[in-house]
Amino acid sequence: MQTLKILFILFIGLVPSLVNAAQPTCHSSSGGYCSYTGKVQRIYINSGNLILLYFDTPLPSSAPASIGLNITRSGVGAAALRVESNPDFAKLFYSTALAAQASNRDITIQMRGITSGYLTIDRIWLAAAE
Repeated sequence: MQTLKILFILFIGLVPSLVNAAQPTCHSSSGGYCSYTGKVQRIYINSGNLILLYFDTPLPSSAPASIGLNITRSGVGAAALRVESNPDFAKLFYSTALAAQASNRDITIQMRGITSGYLTIDRIWLAAAE
């Protein structure tokens, strides 16, 4: 009986993370783009001014390839934004992603093109708090 209780508690603890996990998808409409809705797993910026946002669930390389985007960083589950490509947007993007991560809220991002082998982030939405 004790083992059953422990398994139940573990299951309940895993359900929210399974519900939030969302695999990015790609669409051929509007010139072709990929999108992701879910949690900010990790966000990273390096000294080369490259921001990486990691997804809950990796994007299979076949999805962007289906719309003509051949990423070389497949399987890592991240998209990129080069700061100097649009510094104002990059600052707003980074702060919005950090706010989402800090408040455990979902974001939606769209990606078009390739940056350093990753899909290029070009917009972000922040979901309302639940």
